[in-house]
Amino acid sequence: MHFISTHRCNAHCVMCGIWNEVDSRADELAPEDLDEILADRLFSAMEFVGVSGGEPFVREDLPEICRVILGRCAKVQRVSLTTNGLLCKRMSRTLPEIADEISAARRLLDVSVSVHGIGEGLDSIYGVDGAFQKIERTTELLEELRNDGRLSFSMNCVLLADNLHQARELKVWAADRTIPLNFVIGEDRHRFRTEGLDGAFATGDDMGELVGFLGELVDDPALSAVTAGKYREIIAMLEGRKERSLSCYYAMGGLVLGHDGRLFYCSHSRDIGSCRERSPWEIYVDPENLAYREEELIQRECRRCPPYTRTRREIGKDLPRVLIEVVRRRLRKPRSNS
Repeated sequence: MHFISTHRCNAHCVMCGIWNEVDSRADELAPEDLDEILADRLFSAMEFVGVSGGEPFVREDLPEICRVILGRCAKVQRVSLTTNGLLCKRMSRTLPEIADEISAARRLLDVSVSVHGIGEGLDSIYGVDGAFQKIERTTELLEELRNDGRLSFSMNCVLLADNLHQARELKVWAADRTIPLNFVIGEDRHRFRTEGLDGAFATGDDMGELVGFLGELVDDPALSAVTAGKYREIIAMLEGRKERSLSCYYAMGGLVLGHDGRLFYCSHSRDIGSCRERSPWEIYVDPENLAYREEELIQRECRRCPPYTRTRREIGKDLPRVLIEVVRRRLRKPRSNS
């Protein structure tokens, strides 16, 4: 499950217009609201819960939200927090508390920090002066908590027209700090209010540079076969040679819970109902909603949705392809068009 905890954000990213929205505070699920919703049978078997925004750390009750998730989702194994890393002081106060409670519950905590450039390049993309300096302070906190065994953390970079020239430098910066770095392509998504922001994404002349960089990642021996296979798939999709064939967590039963209680099948889904008004289980299995899921999402949207990350369940389903990638890399075969 992916829980969008808020639409409030303290960054003004060039590829996201969510910060332009009216303050979402009045519509946000309070911890007691979330507790009532997660008591529904739909969430009883959830093994993974990701918490994002907006920026989740703008919520002062984030520790309580995590507490509710731990209490209600009995089978959850891992909780992930996605952050822009700019609220250094608040993170230093609240993240150790969250980490300790998740550790005490014998679950895993992973923090993913969005980092889309180096120095002033990141400041420009975030629309925040000194953003990269704040990221570096946040990294120090996360390294300390990681060294204590209280969490794992990684970084995520959306590849855009404005940061392609910094991608290699960012890759080296993360590697020097032994921070896993995931690259994804910027794309138009209604949830991020990207209408009118097309200029931020790589198109035209930038596309060759984007594909070239992804090709370097495919051939990088430091990356796993799983990660290399993901980048290989993205290249094939960008070049128009194939539709998506890798498995998708959401197509296998994942879901998205919005900050206001609306339910979605995935990040490309329309909302299928409000959990404030109806049982989440009834919403999810409603015949009309399931028909929309199959006909509009799985049969259409899924085929052109590039892979973002690779979860354990996705890897398991794609195991034969992973093994092929392992063999290909051991033989050091160059990237092909197949």
